[in-house]
Amino acid sequence: MNTSQLREAMGRRTVRFRVARLRRIAARPFGLTTADTAVMLGDESSSTGLIAEIRAAVTRAPVRLDSISLLYGDCLDLSAPFAEVITRWDSRPASDFPRELGRAVYRDEAIVRGEWMSMAGVDAKPADGPFETGRMDIVVGGTPCRVGTVSFRDHLAFSFPVQDAEVTVVSRHPLPDLPHFDPVADLEPFCAGWASFMEDLYGQPRPSLT
Repeated sequence: MNTSQLREAMGRRTVRFRVARLRRIAARPFGLTTADTAVMLGDESSSTGLIAEIRAAVTRAPVRLDSISLLYGDCLDLSAPFAEVITRWDSRPASDFPRELGRAVYRDEAIVRGEWMSMAGVDAKPADGPFETGRMDIVVGGTPCRVGTVSFRDHLAFSFPVQDAEVTVVSRHPLPDLPHFDPVADLEPFCAGWASFMEDLYGQPRPSLT
């Protein structure tokens, strides 16, 4: 097996493992349900140890995540609307908007440079302002509410509590008027979108999700 074949095989295995894992998450994240656009997975995090992860994979037990993000729009087209909806179930304090906005700007700058491995923004520094604050109307689970917003450059961020979680939204360019947020019961379109994105980005054949 040459290097290209090995990389392709590892890519297929990574996709299958991640999709199988997310099919067994114990809670449902929130998503932007009025968006008529492409969707894919963002990042997820879990404080579950390796042994517990392996045991869950073998027994097909539910997986508990600390957070997961769902992406809406064209990530690579900086002129297009793009939104990340992050659901957190951990005990972290209220959203750190400078950190979230700094990560979004860092990701866009990495896209401009073509540094795809830096897109996750793990080395991003919090945005240092100046920030603009405002308010906007949204609908959460069918209930209208108003939230405070923080803007930096082309990005806007806000958050809201729901059930046992906190949801943070970071958008590039304005969101649609009165955006709706609801639990996402089906992650399959997001998994398929992520697999397609990986294919386009790295030129690998799209791995099967089954």
